Amino acid sequence: MTKTPKKTFFNVVLIGAGNVATHLAMQLIKRKHHILQIVSRSKKSGSTLSKKTKTAFTTDIKKINKTADIYIICSPDDAIEKIANQLSLSKKIILHTSGSTSIDILKESSANVGVLYPLQSFSKEIKTDFSSVPILIEANNNHTLQAINTLASTLSTHVIKSDFEHRIKLHLAATMVNNFGNYLLALTYHFLEEDKADFSLLFPLIKQTSKKIEKQTPFKVQTGAARRGDKKTITKHLNLLKKYPEQKKIYTLFTQLIKQHYER
Repeated sequence: MTKTPKKTFFNVVLIGAGNVATHLAMQLIKRKHHILQIVSRSKKSGSTLSKKTKTAFTTDIKKINKTADIYIICSPDDAIEKIANQLSLSKKIILHTSGSTSIDILKESSANVGVLYPLQSFSKEIKTDFSSVPILIEANNNHTLQAINTLASTLSTHVIKSDFEHRIKLHLAATMVNNFGNYLLALTYHFLEEDKADFSLLFPLIKQTSKKIEKQTPFKVQTGAARRGDKKTITKHLNLLKKYPEQKKIYTLFTQLIKQHYER
């Protein structure tokens, strides 16, 4: 959003205690918001986050603190509807953090609902600069949208108003570059592992590729044997992959698609 309202600090209840909830909780505290309660069906992760944030915790959603300004559901996508159906918080603001779930799933829970979707992959044990994470927001009315924008703007410098159609497309894109990209890295790791080759030698290359696509489109920076149409090198690679059917399948598919694209 183009205009950031004057900063306001909110009382928040987090529903969930996983990766997203953990990183969001720490950023909320850092930005001086007050977490009133952690609600989680997992006693272990809930109590851990409760201790980390020095706040109350319950596994019983019926005991949810009803004095907060904003309630944020940080659960897996398939659990959002079940949680939302157990909430009846009148005019309180209720949000979910999913990129692939419509705002409509919350409409029975409150008159003021929305989405606060951080476009990032989180792991509890890995630190993330939350202030640089893009946050996509949506709401069912202007009052709620302004409140979400106010909250999000204290958490990140990159807040974007986004409807469901735009958000789910970005979620798909994130899946492709992150989950699919990571799986390719995993296959590469396994390929090198048998010969005890050092996977970390690829780190500078991975970082350099990331830097290049910040300045040019991925299509423009494409290199390699498939891009050049280098049949001899491709044949050598395929011979090396005879014992690795999964890697060979991916290599063959990507090579064909890259060749087809650049031949056009």
